[in-house]
Amino acid sequence: MSKKVVIKRQVSLVTEYGIKYAVDVITEHFGNLVSKVCECLLRRGPLSRSNIKRYTELSDDQIKNSLLVLIQHNCVQGFAVEQPGGFGEASRVVTQYLVLFDNILHRMRFGKFMTIVSQDLDEEVSCFTFEFDVS
Repeated sequence: MSKKVVIKRQVSLVTEYGIKYAVDVITEHFGNLVSKVCECLLRRGPLSRSNIKRYTELSDDQIKNSLLVLIQHNCVQGFAVEQPGGFGEASRVVTQYLVLFDNILHRMRFGKFMTIVSQDLDEEVSCFTFEFDVS
């Protein structure tokens, strides 16, 4: 017995200014190519790599590398979606990518987090945490 998978497009609760700010943060940290992929995902919601390619007109390698950077920095998350096949075809699993908007905003708060750590904790601990700065 096969399961039905229903994919519903969710309405984004991020405002236009929020999208612009997130794109600016990603542009500052990773450059224009990565921000183009991020903006596409912010504006259109979860997409597969082929759809990202269609909307951004970037090459496969550029999209792959941009997604790798965004995933490594916890700004995008991939998830599997089972899509039913056509007549006589088996269903297939497609990976879609979703922007983690809040995590992008947290990147700008990292300096504040480090200040709090250095004020509240021993100087030795704050030096240790500065070594793991990801931005």
